[in-house]
Amino acid sequence: MILMYVRLNHVYGFDDFELNLTYPRKLNVSVLGLEALAGRERFRYKKALILMGANATGKTSLGKALLKIFSSIQESNEAILRDLDGTRHPAEFQVDFVNEGYTLHRFAGTISGENVNVRYYSAEIGEMDSYEMVVQRLSDRTDEIGGSFKRLKELIGPLHFRFAYPEIETSLRMKEVNQRVLLKTLRAVIGTLDPTLSDVSISRELKDSFVIRRRDQDIIIQDGKLLNRELLSSGTAEGIDVAVFLASMMSGGNCFYYCDEHFSYIQSDIEKRIFGLMVERLGQGGQLIFTTHNTDMLNLNLPNHTFAFMRKSIEDGIWQVSVTFASDHLRRRTDSVKCAMENDVFDSLPDESLLDDLETAPEVDAI
Repeated sequence: MILMYVRLNHVYGFDDFELNLTYPRKLNVSVLGLEALAGRERFRYKKALILMGANATGKTSLGKALLKIFSSIQESNEAILRDLDGTRHPAEFQVDFVNEGYTLHRFAGTISGENVNVRYYSAEIGEMDSYEMVVQRLSDRTDEIGGSFKRLKELIGPLHFRFAYPEIETSLRMKEVNQRVLLKTLRAVIGTLDPTLSDVSISRELKDSFVIRRRDQDIIIQDGKLLNRELLSSGTAEGIDVAVFLASMMSGGNCFYYCDEHFSYIQSDIEKRIFGLMVERLGQGGQLIFTTHNTDMLNLNLPNHTFAFMRKSIEDGIWQVSVTFASDHLRRRTDSVKCAMENDVFDSLPDESLLDDLETAPEVDAI
């Protein structure tokens, strides 16, 4: 599954927000390999996206919105979309994506209270087509679904996606991951973060469970839930989530992945190494959006269009969220993305002016 374009309006603080995941010119050399639909080399898409930005710029909210939209199709349930409803205005969304085969799908809708109105468009992708060419040929097929999400899923086919959120996941989705791959990944990731936890095994007594041993302590992962998280450091506990996500990618499949700030407590070099493993495991029809605050990620040898920056600014008295790509400003591969970010070329650094007041604040006598 490949996401090509998303538009959100009055959704989770997004107003007239657009994210375009195509790029104009074929690259001669890229560590990401072919960033185009297999058999359709002019139909180019950004295979991996490192998404950065200050706090409260919408990185997590973007993932939540996409999860709701995709889940509504996958589960044939329009009620899931009602969560997107804006507080004062009807919520609007549009996503363009490719699933299996050579068809561009467009799913759009408007939500106002309990009312959900959706529209569906599609067009075949020819051998010499670019995304922009296919968009011009999209035909309205809304009448064919007749408001039935079951019929919509039949037209689009099963979707494959995986989202990882430290703040909202109540359990880890482990059942669809190959157990041998997961066991190997848990041993590697957890053992790297904490060498005292290299003994990881599949439980013989508990169904769908793994046991992590440290001397006389048994740390249990059962049905996707870490039962005694307090025995682990924050980084190691987060590493379990990372290992499950990585194992899912290593298990194969053309899947859309959204990994949201899963490395807050993990060393920078390890984050870069694991991101590299994720990219290596992306299938030809796979795609990864990876959000982070780690500026060392900007030193990775990746195309400039891989790096995107969320920003929030006031326009006509209203806070607006937008996104800019490093490739919009840097034309040469030798340009330093990190240096440009540190010099606020992308207008994405937080405003620190309020902190300046603390430097001149009068001292308060101790009580």
